[in-house]
Amino acid sequence: MSNETSFGNKAMVAFLRVMVVVLVVILIAIPVCILLDLIGIL
Repeated sequence: MSNETSFGNKAMVAFLRVMVVVLVVILIAIPVCILLDLIGIL
């Protein structure tokens, strides 16, 4: 039982970490795309 709960906790932590990384990448990609558009226009 302890193994199952520990595995579930590890899976949840890994899932949350992946979600955080994805959100950070999106937040970084938005201004980068805007800057690239401005450079492309200029």
